[in-house]
Amino acid sequence: MLRSMYSSIGALRNFQTKLDVIGNNIANVNTYGFKKGRATFQEMMVQQLSGASGPAGGKGGVNAKQIGLGSMISSIDSIQTQGSLQTTARPLDLALSGDGYFAVASIADVTRVNVDSNTAYGDNRILGGAINNSVAMNYTRAGNFYMDNNGYLVNSNGMYLIGETGEKSIPTEDIMNASNAALNGAENFFGEFQEFRTDTTKFLKLSQAFLEAQRTYEDALKASTEAGNTDAKLLAAAVAAENARDNSADELNNFYGNIYSSQITNFNTAGQTLNTNIANFINETGEVVYQLSNPIVQPYNGTMPIPNGSNVNTLSDLVFYAQSVKEGLDNEYKSFENFVAKAEMVQLPDWSDSLSGSPGLIQIPPNAKSFSISGDGKVSFIDQFGNLKVAGQVMLAKFPNGAGLERIGENLFQQSNNSGTMDKNGDGIQLNEMFRPGDAGAASIIAGTLEMSNVDLSEEFTEMITAQRGFQANTRIITTSDEILQELVNLKR
Repeated sequence: MLRSMYSSIGALRNFQTKLDVIGNNIANVNTYGFKKGRATFQEMMVQQLSGASGPAGGKGGVNAKQIGLGSMISSIDSIQTQGSLQTTARPLDLALSGDGYFAVASIADVTRVNVDSNTAYGDNRILGGAINNSVAMNYTRAGNFYMDNNGYLVNSNGMYLIGETGEKSIPTEDIMNASNAALNGAENFFGEFQEFRTDTTKFLKLSQAFLEAQRTYEDALKASTEAGNTDAKLLAAAVAAENARDNSADELNNFYGNIYSSQITNFNTAGQTLNTNIANFINETGEVVYQLSNPIVQPYNGTMPIPNGSNVNTLSDLVFYAQSVKEGLDNEYKSFENFVAKAEMVQLPDWSDSLSGSPGLIQIPPNAKSFSISGDGKVSFIDQFGNLKVAGQVMLAKFPNGAGLERIGENLFQQSNNSGTMDKNGDGIQLNEMFRPGDAGAASIIAGTLEMSNVDLSEEFTEMITAQRGFQANTRIITTSDEILQELVNLKR
């Protein structure tokens, strides 16, 4: 068989591989952070018919006679050039301008990463030792990140963004116990408060009704008296007003004597119990919060039960007392609400305005009002009280040979034997072996943008044409070789 036929068959395979690479490039022309591939060829082995000879016997030298046996794939390169930046205005879209990769990971050992769970908070740190002992590290240029239900920054596959954590303090068990006790006491007190406030509203209405009945009676009595007590209608109106006044007095007195007076005692007792819980809360947490007045409600200092012969001024004082109690309860409740909010707040992690110095996950608290990511990778947020806090620091990975990283799909790369490693000391990847964006030649971060694919369609189409023509030319070699073989077969005829 002719060598040319086998050389061309090998070439056809090579061009198919090149078209595979081109097809993958074009398929990912709109994939964020994608780095294109490039197939290159090299000559395969050579068959030597005769070797080269130097000048001798009055003759010049003769070159070797060699026949190549085709081509083979030399390399499939990963071209790590910068892609164009596309503005998205989305704060969690991060583009890298320069050299480096985002480090993303899934947790390999949950006991070594102090992450939030359904039952407890964590400080987000990777606990002791090398980062890659606790998480499975991968690398990407695709910066479209998201927040999960706990506020952790993750990529589209749920892998955590790795960096330096913010200083996050977790409440101690003693603080949690003091807070829970205070909240339980507050819940019990609130039940008493609701009942007492309802009774106070009723007491105010009964007092106002008694005052109005007393005024109506006095007006009717005055009208009858001025008529000489001879007008039957006026006399009947005065008697009816007096009866209404007496009924109103009885209702008020019964309510105060049988219900409201004991409610005052119960309510003040509930307040004293809550004050004890509040005092323990203050001692344990150091938080400055209010305490209830002691007693919260002063009993009525006038005569009770109210006699039917009371005048309007006496009843006005009673109404004023009821109104004062109601207003005092409203004011007390505002302070009570503030205390409950503070008792709930101390159960939440407390963030500072500095970094922790430890590697781990980056978390933006779900109750943050807003957040931002700066060009040097610092993640900041505004908490529920309007204070500026630090959630963490995005760190980047750099490799001596970025083109040597292995693709593993899903826009991810992993370290290979030829990429080099971030681990300079052989003790695993440490935080100080990663790079802050913008430092030591590392890329800077541009928030609100994404790095586009570095695929150039015009270049890919050109490469596609050359691959196609090369494929066609090699098929012609095969058909020509076939025709020659056919002629040889025909010699026998």
